[in-house]
Amino acid sequence: MQHDAIKTALYKNQPVSFSTYPREKWHALYLASKKDAVSCLHCGAPLDMRFPIHEAPTFVHPDSDMRCAEEIAAYERIQAAKEETAATTIGSFSLPQRRAILTNPTPSKWRAPTAMTKMSDFRPPITEQSVASHRYRNILAEKNIIVDNNQWRAIQHVHGPLCLLAGAGSGKTRVLTSRAAYMIACADISPKEMVLITFTAKAAQEMRVRMRTYPGVDPKSVQTLVIRTFHSLFYTMLQHAAPNQWQPAKLLQPEWQRVQLLKEVGNELGLTDDSFAFDQALTQISYWKNHLLAPNEVEPSDIFEERCRHLYERYEQTRITAQRFDFDDMLIGCLHLLQDNESLLQRYQQRFAYIAIDEFQDINKIQFDIIQLLAQPTHNLCVVGDDDQSIYAFRGSDPNYIQSFQDIYQEATTIYLTENYRSSHPIISCANEVIAKNRRRTKKTLTAQYTTDISPHLFYPYNEEEEATMITEDIQQTLNDGVSPLEIAIIYRTNVAARAIIERLMSTGIPFTIEQDFFSFYERNMVRCALAFLRIGQDEENITVLSDLLQALFLKRTTISDIHLLQTTHQCSSLEALSFLENLPTFQQKRLQTLPEQCRSLQALTPTAALNKVEHTLGFKDTLKKQGHEGHKMDKGSDDFRQLQVIAAQFDTVPEFLSYIEQMTSMHREKQQLNTHIDGVHLLTIHRAKGLEFDHVYILGAVENSLPHEYALDALRGRDEAPLEEERRLMYVAMTRAKTHLTISVPTYYRTKRVYPSRFLRTFTGRRQ
Repeated sequence: MQHDAIKTALYKNQPVSFSTYPREKWHALYLASKKDAVSCLHCGAPLDMRFPIHEAPTFVHPDSDMRCAEEIAAYERIQAAKEETAATTIGSFSLPQRRAILTNPTPSKWRAPTAMTKMSDFRPPITEQSVASHRYRNILAEKNIIVDNNQWRAIQHVHGPLCLLAGAGSGKTRVLTSRAAYMIACADISPKEMVLITFTAKAAQEMRVRMRTYPGVDPKSVQTLVIRTFHSLFYTMLQHAAPNQWQPAKLLQPEWQRVQLLKEVGNELGLTDDSFAFDQALTQISYWKNHLLAPNEVEPSDIFEERCRHLYERYEQTRITAQRFDFDDMLIGCLHLLQDNESLLQRYQQRFAYIAIDEFQDINKIQFDIIQLLAQPTHNLCVVGDDDQSIYAFRGSDPNYIQSFQDIYQEATTIYLTENYRSSHPIISCANEVIAKNRRRTKKTLTAQYTTDISPHLFYPYNEEEEATMITEDIQQTLNDGVSPLEIAIIYRTNVAARAIIERLMSTGIPFTIEQDFFSFYERNMVRCALAFLRIGQDEENITVLSDLLQALFLKRTTISDIHLLQTTHQCSSLEALSFLENLPTFQQKRLQTLPEQCRSLQALTPTAALNKVEHTLGFKDTLKKQGHEGHKMDKGSDDFRQLQVIAAQFDTVPEFLSYIEQMTSMHREKQQLNTHIDGVHLLTIHRAKGLEFDHVYILGAVENSLPHEYALDALRGRDEAPLEEERRLMYVAMTRAKTHLTISVPTYYRTKRVYPSRFLRTFTGRRQ
């Protein structure tokens, strides 16, 4: 039997059809089918609902007997013609005329995916004639190190400032290392005079490995070639100059030591984990330090930054008193060291006579200030980067440094590397169209080296739940076709956006990998607080749940000791003891007196109704207003609550909803323990995906307030276009991770709200706003 043959099934004793069943309930129907709760109208066998990306959803029969499909098709024709009698008999089932589920039928809102139309015709690459015959270029080719003419021009440019504007997939790392090899093998430059700088230890190690493979380069001499990250290089300089001051034992490392120090000073200011995002505060403080802004020079733009400023001041006081330093202090210390010691600066200028920097678009002010000092007076500085991939503004990165390089070094040579060797023409053409809308960029157009008849696609799930299910089904089919999971990536704007896809992958058993520091959505602060109202009704003595409930009720956690005493006095549960608390404002006492019965009553409601009651009747709306927005602008607790409402809509009862959450939380903890030992589908934020490539890429949530993020749209309303341009660069980076298959999700609803497709995709969706 064809999989698309059955569009009507039996659910809760009523016939349901995709043509009339409410669109928002399709995913709940899908989950029900996985529990054998959806059956065949003719024979009663359980049906499995399929929810693929490229085809309309359908019910699949466990056997291939065509009789069921024929009987159901006949029933559907009867329904369409409205010719049913008082009762219709299908097989052994008698179906009443009253069809509550089919009353007031709604039209299907399923929308077929659309191909992203290519913006230009593909022109096959022309075999290039060498710009100049050179023996070393031929030797490289014999080693299968093929370079195009612009790359070769860059490799041969040895002296003076050089800016390589290298687009995505243009082979910039190969050019950087080939240039270093050419300088050693052909330009008679000692590796001891050279330094290659990058941003990650992984990239530095990759360069070291590559350098050992080049012809004409003695592998032993590579050991004298400095290949370091910014922090590693500058820290080494500090240790040589003042070893006692910069002892490794004084470094605040790993990251949790910085967080712990910040929390200690935060507690002194009345800030707690429950109400404040300390990790985001550290990012903000780091941003200020990398711009050489002292606490008294900071001008906060909102309440969060005002609190960060106070934290920054106390953090610095405490750190200095304890004689500790962090990674940002390495940069500041190195800059001051070179500025204050002319003879030392001259020694390093001679030592690093030739400087090359990878990913230059990610450089920040303090790093650039140091490089400018080191590159004097020869200006033998080669920088490689792409302003279209500058996505680290929150760390202080500024694409203006690469955009204005020619202005800073007027004698500089600029070479464009625009041949993309990664992605197919349909993908590159669409990516070019997206990024071209940015106004503050260096104009360049990538050119693909091959084409396929596979176009990128947009698909249109109802919400995040459907998005995850449709992608999971598509991945399963891709794996069945023999594709390795390592060639598949799911990319998203923020970590919380991965919640649904993680749950679906865990439920289906598809292997996947994700950042080790990613923790369960259900352990997030506002989520725990909201769930506490539901959980306490099931277990009135659960201390952990009670602690979360106290926070939601604006009661101190030390109140638990009072509750224990009241339990003994009144012989009651922990929940009931709340109603006996004294010395509270009148409005709060009245709310607590009715709380036990209110929490118990939640068990009889649907999860959606229960959360609505928690928000509007039990006071959680005040919690969201006062605590749900105290996080960072990128990550609000109030958004988490809306996400929880999306999940709740999939279930009929509170116990079922809570059971699902416990199951997912348990599976997530197990996944964290096994994560590093599994080869699977890659789950990555766009920032983590940068520099990587995959055959199959899925991009989640390409809608307004997701990508672009809500904070960028808020900034735009304040006439600040920079965040929106960075969001567009994020979309561009995500798209150019794909080699041949690119699938972008455009849900209709996001966090329970109707949303528009991302403005970055207007060319392909035809929607104007």
